[in-house]
Order: sequence, then structure tokens, then C-alpha cells
Amino acid sequence: MNKLILHNNNNNKGYVLAEMLLSFFIFTIILTLLLTPLRLMLDKQFSEKELQEMEWEVFILELKKETKMSQGISVSNNKLVLYVDGRVVTYEKYGSSVRRRVDSTGHEVALQAINKVEFIMQKNGFRVKVVDRFGMAKETSIRSYLTFLE
Repeated sequence: MNKLILHNNNNNKGYVLAEMLLSFFIFTIILTLLLTPLRLMLDKQFSEKELQEMEWEVFILELKKETKMSQGISVSNNKLVLYVDGRVVTYEKYGSSVRRRVDSTGHEVALQAINKVEFIMQKNGFRVKVVDRFGMAKETSIRSYLTFLE
């Protein structure tokens, strides 16, 4: 009977080793999955300033696209007004963001975390100047194709 117990004890050692290797493998996978997001949060590649810069670029691209589709443009009281397909689209400062409204309804945040925004009419378009929460000034000119079509 002692031989049988020793024999089973030797089989358990192999089972324990395989179980331990499997547990270590699963632990390594979990650790890798947890460390990747942590590394991304700490990485300077996605700092808040760079995210603000990316948001600015998306805002300008969307504004250019909507300007291209518009039939008219005006600026009054530091509000940009675009006339698109019979609708009035307004961009204005609201709190610490720039919001987009259609026909004076709705509240779509187009750009956030800003201190100042200024819309200025220019020949063949308008200029947008923004100061973000980091004090960084950004500006760009957006041209309209309306004058070329007339």
C-alpha cells in the first residue's frame, strides 16, 4: 500500500508542475493586458496637449467640410453662421467650448477646453483664432468657394 501512495505522489508532482506552468502562463497574459493601457496613459505620446492639438485639427477639418457645403457665410457678434441646405448652422463660444447649433436648436460640442475663440470675416472666407486652456494660440483661414462660383 505504501508503494501505491508513493506512485500516486510521483504522478501528482508532474500534475502540479503542469498546473503551475499553466497558471504562470495565464498570469503573464493578464499582466500584459493590464500593463498596456497603463503604459499608454503614462506615455508622453498621448499627453493632454497633444490630444488638444488633435481635437483642433478635427474641428478645423469638420469646419472646412461644412464651409464647402454652405451656400452663405456670415460672422456677427463673434458667431460664425453658415447657411447649409436651407438650414442655419451656428458656431459660437459656450462656456469653455465651441458649440455647433442648427436652426438655433441643439448643443453639439465642436471644440472643448478653450479660453477664447474669435471668428473674423475675410475676403473669400473667414479666420478662426482660438486660445486653448494651456494658453496656446491657434489660428487658421478657411476659404469659401462661393465667390468663385458667382
